[in-house]
Amino acid sequence: MVAGALALTALVSPVLAYGLAALLGHQLAFARVYDRVFEIVLAAILLLAWRRLDLGQAVELGFRRLGAARDLGRGLAAGVAGLAVALGLCALLGALVPALRFSPAKTVRKACLGAAAALAIGVGEEALFRGVLLRRLTRDGGRGFAVVVTTVVYAAVHLIRTRGGGGPVDAWSGIRLTLALFAPLLDPLALPQLVGLLALGALLAVARLRTGALWLPIGVHAAFVAVFRVGRLFFVVRPAPAWLVGTGWPPLVGGVAGWVAVAVAALLALRPRARAVCDDQPVIVPSASSQ
Repeated sequence: MVAGALALTALVSPVLAYGLAALLGHQLAFARVYDRVFEIVLAAILLLAWRRLDLGQAVELGFRRLGAARDLGRGLAAGVAGLAVALGLCALLGALVPALRFSPAKTVRKACLGAAAALAIGVGEEALFRGVLLRRLTRDGGRGFAVVVTTVVYAAVHLIRTRGGGGPVDAWSGIRLTLALFAPLLDPLALPQLVGLLALGALLAVARLRTGALWLPIGVHAAFVAVFRVGRLFFVVRPAPAWLVGTGWPPLVGGVAGWVAVAVAALLALRPRARAVCDDQPVIVPSASSQ
């Protein structure tokens, strides 16, 4: 399905980009058009094949109501705390500087949009990776197999983000961009970023399995996205030292600061809870007669 979606995207995206340029009077970034076409095509294919592949209902994927607000809040707090420690380390070593780039009104508007986008990304990506894929692969190959494969796929997808695509668009632009997608997987310089993405993906998978729901990983994921989408309105992370801040996107993930953020978030998000308040363990209050 994914290969078919890529092939269809490679053929359709140049035509759509050309049509949008004619309609709007200016050319959009081709990589952006390519991304949106791929997302729409893949979503359509998944919906058509959902029943046949037994990809699960909402509750089976992890969207249960019990403890949702608590787990979501815990994940948000853990993610923000982890990144706060990482950004503090960057500030201490001179890799982070304050930078308020917009007026107060525009800053508030962009911050609200960034927070909403972070939550949407957290819900969407967790539903796909730790919901659909993790559940289906667990049924097919067991829990360990599912965690490893889901984590590797998650890291690879984020590493092969579309790059380039500038210049005139022609019929071969989609094919060229598709072939260029996988180049970062063979680049030794991308190894630190891959390590960070694998660590983050493993944390999100374990959080999903530990709680039996998606809300904890959604919280952690949304916090990581929000800190950078909203935080970039207030500060700038310098590109050096590279060993600390990493390279590429997401920021910090390919450096020591990002690894520290994941480690701190894992300690807070996965800390044991009291047995009496676990979702699967009812609270038993002794009666007067038993006393």
